[in-house]
Amino acid sequence: MEYNNRINRLSSTLVLLSKGYELSTPELVEKFCVTKKIIQTDFKEYLLPLFNDGKIFYDYSSKTYKAKNNFLTKTLFSADELAVIAILKNKSKDKYSDEDLSLKVDVLFDKFEDELSNRLYQKSSVEKIDNFKDEIIQIKNAIESRNIIQCTYNKKDREVYPLKILNLEGYWYLIVFEPQDKKIKTFHLNTIKKIEVLNANYKFDKEIVKTFDNAITAYYKPENEPITIELFIDATVSRYFLRKPLNPTQRVIKKYEDGSLELEIIITDLMEIIPTIQRYLPFVGIITPDELKIEVKNNIDLYLKRFE
Repeated sequence: MEYNNRINRLSSTLVLLSKGYELSTPELVEKFCVTKKIIQTDFKEYLLPLFNDGKIFYDYSSKTYKAKNNFLTKTLFSADELAVIAILKNKSKDKYSDEDLSLKVDVLFDKFEDELSNRLYQKSSVEKIDNFKDEIIQIKNAIESRNIIQCTYNKKDREVYPLKILNLEGYWYLIVFEPQDKKIKTFHLNTIKKIEVLNANYKFDKEIVKTFDNAITAYYKPENEPITIELFIDATVSRYFLRKPLNPTQRVIKKYEDGSLELEIIITDLMEIIPTIQRYLPFVGIITPDELKIEVKNNIDLYLKRFE
């Protein structure tokens, strides 16, 4: 690898830091065959400003650069992509750049990272797309041109309309319409194999596709009647629901002085919301409907029966 190339050098450094290595300037000078000044510039102007949360830092006691172990596994960005972002962020601070460009680049990067990693919901990781990037590109192009695709899914050959790619609870899905049984389905993207884009176009209602913006989990079913639910959210966790609403239908119907909330959310299937409720127990309570209360109670009873 050519380490005079800054992207290669930054990328290799990020990989080492993510693996838990403590890197000193002399060690990197020897490894990359560059000057001390170049290594110092790599960190001061590119790597240290890459994250606002101190993932990468300098330890003065050991005179080494360190990072939070395995931080690369908690982002959809590869080391190479982060290296490119570091360079772009640096260039945005150039004196010839437009006013406020640097601030806007930082905000955009943070927003993009939040959206991809869903870190406001405390998800430890998001499914990596590295192993099926080519398939994503194929499908994305088919969606944009409205081409029918042939593929194998769950060991069955299928001909489907690719409608939308979504990340739900950290996993990537393709929303399809299968004309054989006239149903909208959710395919796990990484399970789709042998994709072939056909020279045939499809027509489908755009408004139905837009409704998937309301999906919370892969249990979203647009053909179902909407279900309105009301939840009590304890102040302990209410900030998570305010920072990142579960879906666009979420609205606050009551605020308490201690910071607790009552929320209304519209879903299409009880299983859309059950995993979220159970994740936040005992800080989330169900106000309505009763059938949702029963389902969650049954799950709790079953758990206690098995593991108490």
